Amino acid sequence: MKKVMRIIVAILMILLAVIPFLVIYEPLSQAIPIPNLPNFEAPGWLIPAGFVSIGCIIILSFVLAFALKDE
Repeated sequence: MKKVMRIIVAILMILLAVIPFLVIYEPLSQAIPIPNLPNFEAPGWLIPAGFVSIGCIIILSFVLAFALKDE
């Protein structure tokens, strides 16, 4: 069961990393005109959601550390 929990927590951490990537990608997509990449315009709520996502990743890393410590 703990192995399944570790895998789920790791996948959640990877999925939560998408939101901060989009926050960083928005100004880069407007500043650097790369022909193959789309011009992304982030909604206003995405920046606070990025900070919340980073906080959740930190919390999940502690959960993962405690799950590995118990073995």
